[in-house]
Amino acid sequence: MADARISTYLPPNVNPTQAAIAYGCRALPKLNEELQADDLLTRQKALMALCDLMHDPEHVYTAIRIGCLESLKALLRDTNDLVRIKTTEVLYIMATHNVGR
Repeated sequence: MADARISTYLPPNVNPTQAAIAYGCRALPKLNEELQADDLLTRQKALMALCDLMHDPEHVYTAIRIGCLESLKALLRDTNDLVRIKTTEVLYIMATHNVGR
């Protein structure tokens, strides 16, 4: 008879800093809400996911339209260094697209 063993370790290809992203038109509004969260880890995960999404000009346009720039501007004054660094990275990626300029 076989026994089932459950490992306490994460699978090797799982990144714990990545946020779960909603699909379709709900992805960026949800990330915008998470950028305004009080929890530091939630803000960091949202910024990591936003860095990946902003390489698509269509996502940049949507982010500007729903008000992500205001949330990012507020995060530039955050007390956490990683939050400020990732916020700057997102703004840089957005500025490299024609839509973001």
